Amino acid sequence: MDGFDEDEWAEMQEMYINHTSKELVSIMDNLETNSFDSLRTFGHNIKGSGGMYGFNEVTEIGAVIEAAAKDEDMALIKSNLKNLDLFLKSKL
Repeated sequence: MDGFDEDEWAEMQEMYINHTSKELVSIMDNLETNSFDSLRTFGHNIKGSGGMYGFNEVTEIGAVIEAAAKDEDMALIKSNLKNLDLFLKSKL
């Protein structure tokens, strides 16, 4: 939160949640046609960005999605996408 006042920080977090929610909708709408590589990239990206915005849960979920995509474990990917969806909705 360095350099930002509380309102600015909250606005940045809200923008992150909204952006990630839109990405998630796209991923879930096209889940059967997404490659494991694109799912791995999505997991990797949210793993890195979640913590920057103070959402360690997103980082943890992203790490699981990234690893599951490497293992081509669609069941684990789906369950963690659902977990991510629930988390993001709880923050809106």
